[in-house]
Amino acid sequence: MLKILPLEKADAVNIVKWNDNKTSDFLLQWSGGGYVYPVSEKQITDRIEAMSSSGYKIYKIVHEDEMIGTIEMINVDEENKSAKIGRYLLNPELAGKGYGAIALEKFASFAFNEMGLKKVWLSVFDFNKAAIRCYEKVGLKSVSQEVRDNGWTAINMEITNPAI
Repeated sequence: MLKILPLEKADAVNIVKWNDNKTSDFLLQWSGGGYVYPVSEKQITDRIEAMSSSGYKIYKIVHEDEMIGTIEMINVDEENKSAKIGRYLLNPELAGKGYGAIALEKFASFAFNEMGLKKVWLSVFDFNKAAIRCYEKVGLKSVSQEVRDNGWTAINMEITNPAI
C-alpha cells in the first residue's frame, strides 16, 4: 500500500542518496530548475521551508513505512482547477517494478478527490521512454510538445478527473 504524505526535512537525505553518482542531466530530467547540481540536503530543506509562501506542495511516496519517492504539485491554477505534477522521482533501485504507475495513479486520485482538481498535467522529455510508458499506463495523454532551451523536446501530458 502506497501513501502520499508531506515531505519532511529529514527526508532530504533520501533524495540526495538517489542522486549520488548521477549526472547533472539526471537532475535536470526530474527536477527541472528546482535544484542545482549537485543536489544537496540544504537545497531540499530550503525548498521545503519556502513551500508555505510558494505555489507548490512537496510530497513523499511511502511504501511499507519507507520513503520510495518524491513528487510535487506545482503551478496550481485555482480558477481552472488544474495543476502540474513536477519533480517526480522514485528510488532508482525500484525502477521497472510498477511503483511509478501506482504512485502516480494515487497522486492523481489525491489531486482529484482531495484537492478538487479537474485536470493534472506534467512534462516529460521525449527520450524518457520508460516514464512515458508509465504515464500512459496511468491514463495521461500527450497534448503538446515544446523544445526547451537546452534543445531537449518535452512532451506535455495530461489526465482529467474521470468523475467530471
